[in-house]
Amino acid sequence: MKRFKRRSARMNILHFHVLIRRYFRQIFTNPGVLLPLVLQAPVMLLIFAVVCRSDAFAVRDVTGANLAIFMLVIMCALMGLLNSYREICKEREILSREVFGGLDVTAYVFSKFFVLFVIGAAQSLLLYAGALLLVDFPFANVGEYALGWLALLLTNVSTAAIGLLISALLKKSESAILPVLLVIIMQVVFADCLISLDGAAAWLRYVTPAAWGAAVFGRLCRINGWYPEIEWYHRDLYEANPLLSVLVLAAFAAVFVWLTAWRLRRAYRQKD
Repeated sequence: MKRFKRRSARMNILHFHVLIRRYFRQIFTNPGVLLPLVLQAPVMLLIFAVVCRSDAFAVRDVTGANLAIFMLVIMCALMGLLNSYREICKEREILSREVFGGLDVTAYVFSKFFVLFVIGAAQSLLLYAGALLLVDFPFANVGEYALGWLALLLTNVSTAAIGLLISALLKKSESAILPVLLVIIMQVVFADCLISLDGAAAWLRYVTPAAWGAAVFGRLCRINGWYPEIEWYHRDLYEANPLLSVLVLAAFAAVFVWLTAWRLRRAYRQKD
């Protein structure tokens, strides 16, 4: 039996940098990988332009405003999940050889996450910039604009981390279709924008990244204050401090990345 060996922090950092360079080289030298990543945000932005009203916030159309928030957040969540759910599955044989050749699995997971973070930052920024041109969001200052982008980025990154965990749990990417579908449905149903949640269902929004991403926009746009006399329009998470929502999203990402590394460390702890 060959046991998993502890390695020095210096060696792990070296693995991390080498893997990052390798993944970026694979992306930029493979049109089949690069093209979908480049086209995702523009295609989703086109859908956003067709569906959302440009004056929804100006005329205080609650349904239209919630739809714009919902579309932005869900699109970022989908991009993050689609970018990541196959990343480890497709390299399972290569990973097995490299781990027992000396590769540190924690460095491997962190390098995957770092590349996904960079991709998510670019995609969410492009989508956000286009959305700002199409819809007049009532942000008061530069800080609120920055918080909006941070919310989209962390929504993307947190669902990407969920995708990594799914990929680490399964050996074939074909097997990931069902869990990915369940994650997508959860983001859509429990985002707490268009669908009013009550009872036990309302608690599930607290473990849904899309709901916390939407909470940032709902608070910054002050939607709960538009028609306080109409209870149906009120969303509890729209009252949350935006910084708290951002921290929750960051915590989601950190937890799922840690779980992914833990899962792989257990899988390769010992092997014949």
